[in-house]
Amino acid sequence: MGDKMIAPVRNRESLDNKKMYLSLRDEQLSLCIVLEEIADSLPERVDAAVCKHVAKTLPLIIEGAHRYEEDVIFPLLEKSKISSVDLKTTIKRLKIEHLGDKCFAEELSEVLASYGKGMPNLAAEATGYMLRGFFEALRRHIAFEAELFANVFDFEF
Repeated sequence: MGDKMIAPVRNRESLDNKKMYLSLRDEQLSLCIVLEEIADSLPERVDAAVCKHVAKTLPLIIEGAHRYEEDVIFPLLEKSKISSVDLKTTIKRLKIEHLGDKCFAEELSEVLASYGKGMPNLAAEATGYMLRGFFEALRRHIAFEAELFANVFDFEF
């Protein structure tokens, strides 16, 4: 688990929209893998260093992906001419999910930081449930966006 550290994407300005989105998507999916590994390691095999690292990077990764989507991708969606999807309602829904994910990521970051210090502030069962709830919801969110963006932007995933 410790060899799969994650870090926010750097040098984003040089990437085009598709590459940037794919980079952010891959970063979030890598985060999900690490979160799942942490959940699977509870309570006996938790790697404190991984928990500390994820506690620091989790909110940054989520905020960065959301900011890019809301500042770049969603305006492109709004300008598209696709008629089979109610884009205003869909974008509103995605933004609400972003708010929930942001709050959830901040809470999860606190829990992981406590595991990183060796003094968990939440029982292992509750932590596992929380981790799984977050990464499963994030994976569903990413899958929905991938389908939407493939239809609107003709992205191939």
